[in-house]
Amino acid sequence: MSSLIGKSVLIVDEVDDTRTTLEYAVRELAKDVEAARAASGRTGEEGKTRFSVFVLHNKDKKKRGSLPEEMMREGRYMAAVTVGDEWICYPWEARDIEEHDELAARAASAAQKGGKAT
Repeated sequence: MSSLIGKSVLIVDEVDDTRTTLEYAVRELAKDVEAARAASGRTGEEGKTRFSVFVLHNKDKKKRGSLPEEMMREGRYMAAVTVGDEWICYPWEARDIEEHDELAARAASAAQKGGKAT
């Protein structure tokens, strides 16, 4: 963790759904870096690490987790796209591309019909 002391760190995730995973990742990473900073004796602002978050999809819904207020206020949380609370099929989650294509087609069909994919 010492290599992250005093750096700007970007955490990237594919989706911000309930925000609990992002909250955990930011909190635990910050805690570990801060412990490394204390052990190194580095103090002051020059040794402070700044974390930012980027997600591909932010689901537009009430979040159970939270991110640091200063991160949100300073615009260090970014999303490429905000979407509704819908299932997102990412190609890396499928065992093979045919399965992914089938799941994506079902999700698109269900979205057009106003339902959920099965």
